[in-house]
Parts: sequence; structure tokens; C-alpha cells
Amino acid sequence: MTNKDKRQLLLENGWGEHYRWGLWFDHSKDNLNVDENGVIVGFQPEEDGITFKEAFKQLTLTLAR
Repeated sequence: MTNKDKRQLLLENGWGEHYRWGLWFDHSKDNLNVDENGVIVGFQPEEDGITFKEAFKQLTLTLAR
């Protein structure tokens, strides 16, 4: 499986990058809301982000269950 395929699998299963390239988050753990100014808030802190390789490993373990 190529990195492009792995990336697509992550995106299709609720994972995504934000803050900076290569920092992945499980979006099911986000607590998103819109504040009074119309700005989306509630993303996980940047420190909670993991690498592409770690995110893919977590996803495959989850899918294997």
C-alpha cells in the first residue's frame, strides 16, 4: 500500500491533519463548536498530534477489531 493510499484511508476513516503538515488527529476526539464570531473552536491541542506512521498504525489496529 502506498503512502497515498494510506493517507486516503486515514481521511476516509475520520483522521485528518491540522495545525501543520504531518500532524495527524483522530477527529472523533475533537469537540468542535462555533463561537459567537463564527470561528470553529475545539480542535485538539497541537501537542496531541501524532505522526502519519503512528496514525496509520492506530487506524489499522482499530479496523482489525
